[in-house]
Amino acid sequence: MKRSVTHPLRIRCASVTWWVGRVSSAAGLVSALTAAQAEPLAAQERPAERPARPVIEFGDRGVVFNAADGVTSLALRFRVQQIAAVTSESDEDLSVATAQLQVRRMRLRLESVVLDPRLKVNIQLSFSRGDQDFEASNFPNVLRDANVSFQATPRLLLVAGQGKLPGNRQRVNSSSELQFADRSIVNAAFTVDRDVGVWAHYSNPSARLPFVFRAALSAGEGRNPSVGSNGLAYTTRLELLPFGAFTGGGDYFEGDLRREPKPKLSVAAGISHNDRAVRTGGQLGRPLFAPRSMTTYLADALYKHRGFALSAEYARRGARNPLTSDGTTTRYVLVGTGLTAQTSYLFTSGFEPALRFSIVTPENVIAGLSGADRQRQVGLGVTRYLRAHKVKWQAELMHDDYRNAASLARRGTWGLRSSLEVGI
Repeated sequence: MKRSVTHPLRIRCASVTWWVGRVSSAAGLVSALTAAQAEPLAAQERPAERPARPVIEFGDRGVVFNAADGVTSLALRFRVQQIAAVTSESDEDLSVATAQLQVRRMRLRLESVVLDPRLKVNIQLSFSRGDQDFEASNFPNVLRDANVSFQATPRLLLVAGQGKLPGNRQRVNSSSELQFADRSIVNAAFTVDRDVGVWAHYSNPSARLPFVFRAALSAGEGRNPSVGSNGLAYTTRLELLPFGAFTGGGDYFEGDLRREPKPKLSVAAGISHNDRAVRTGGQLGRPLFAPRSMTTYLADALYKHRGFALSAEYARRGARNPLTSDGTTTRYVLVGTGLTAQTSYLFTSGFEPALRFSIVTPENVIAGLSGADRQRQVGLGVTRYLRAHKVKWQAELMHDDYRNAASLARRGTWGLRSSLEVGI
């Protein structure tokens, strides 16, 4: 019988195959164990993901549309202010001389964060006739703000474009944050309003004497200028906060809506020089017949504590030769001084009575000209806040006293005004 013989090469191949299988199985087991152990470690080491923002939000910033990058956003806000007002014939004759029903303000505001949280774009449009400077500019001046800002450091903000100059306090405050339906007659006479240029805002709330400094270099011709002049405007404002910062930015809205638990005070001063201005008020007013340089000095103070608020502003404007003429008509720079003060108390119910006194005194060089009467105004108002300054109702009783410095003629009028404001 023939005995079978196994070839030595086959034995070696089988042996190698067996060992390869064993090694592969062990490697697979090790890989599986390593993966099982590494998975919880990776889960622990992976940084926590930021919760995704909703595409659309609604809150204090208005309607906010968020981009997928988690940074870029667009906030949309609007406000509507409706006014009803009547004025008497005189102090003695209370019959109605003028009656007004008007959409005083209808504004749309867009604020966007672009790619970087420090980079923002601000746009504000106005759509009512009374809010477009139509009589002075002779065209529908829709664009109010259009600027780009960059937060260079936590304390330094840089801005370029069209926006508010750092002028008097009532102008720095938004018109939506007022205790009365409109700003004072002092603001109307001497404010520097908006312009096109560049701004720098520097604040130091942690200094021994906290302060805010603002400066601007601008064209000097106001919103959406049609032609250029040879001069520029230079504006600065310094605010001192001896008792520290106001709660929630309370120094930039009227009335103590935050009911400051401790006394808060802001004292500020500023100056604006408009070189070879082409309008009667620098950035505002009708065109002059010849350029005039003017300088406006501003000072104000604000105090708030436990619902009580008190504010005051002083303004003075000067120009070497304020008169211009085309031979038949005279237009002038309104040179003179102004003083306004107002006080209020906010009850916990949301009602706030307020009292305002204002006086504008033109210089003798323009005395007797149309629109250059000394004007004194006293106003008593009440505001019912429904959603802070965003939704409110206001009513005012006002008395105006006019005196012509040349003829000494005097006239007075009474006025009633009611305002309803709704916005987001």
